[in-house]
Amino acid sequence: MMASLTRLATIAAFAFFLICATASAGVPYSFTDHPSQDGRCVGDQGVGEIDRSEKACLAQVGDLAQRVGHGLQLKFRNGKTRIYLDEEAKCQSNDADGCIKYQLTGYFPEHDLILLEVDYWEGASWLLVRADTGDDTAIVAPPHYSPDRHWLVSVASSVGPAGPPNGMDIVPSIRTPSLKEWHYRAPDDARWLYEFTGWEGNSRVKLLASSLSAPEQKVSSSIERHNGEWRLREPR
Repeated sequence: MMASLTRLATIAAFAFFLICATASAGVPYSFTDHPSQDGRCVGDQGVGEIDRSEKACLAQVGDLAQRVGHGLQLKFRNGKTRIYLDEEAKCQSNDADGCIKYQLTGYFPEHDLILLEVDYWEGASWLLVRADTGDDTAIVAPPHYSPDRHWLVSVASSVGPAGPPNGMDIVPSIRTPSLKEWHYRAPDDARWLYEFTGWEGNSRVKLLASSLSAPEQKVSSSIERHNGEWRLREPR
């Protein structure tokens, strides 16, 4: 019961932003008009970012993951084990400083990748974990596959502390020296917030940029890959 209340409290921290962000889209528990459905586990009926079902994922991944007390235990293909431990005591305290909970919220069987949602008292982030080695990468939202499924892109923006980190990540689905990860976190003086709108081919990610200064402007932008490097094309 307490775990459910804590989970609801975390979701409640998103409420104001979610209502504003999804009023036009009608997508529950989402901070974008384009929530990713890639990696959603078999039997998961959700459609947003933070309504993904851990129960469905635990059933799908089998021995790769299980709940052990207040922790989520992952057993990797190389035989190693890691426990992502919830800070239950901190989550139940009055100020909830240091509260953190881990949820298994996605699996990409084609590339053996596990998606973990990391919930805080205010906000959330995600980890993309390679099931063969346990190597993980911090990302800002459930990711979208490129058309050729060689890349996964995450884009998130929010106003205030209750949303995800403002930024973008592009991670190769298969680890290889020729394909490099790319990460961007918006600086404190950022002029724009970005939203994913789709892929154009396999080397261009389409974005919608919204200005933070008045009057608000909405313009198209992109992340593009040239000579093996990803680069953000900021609005001018």
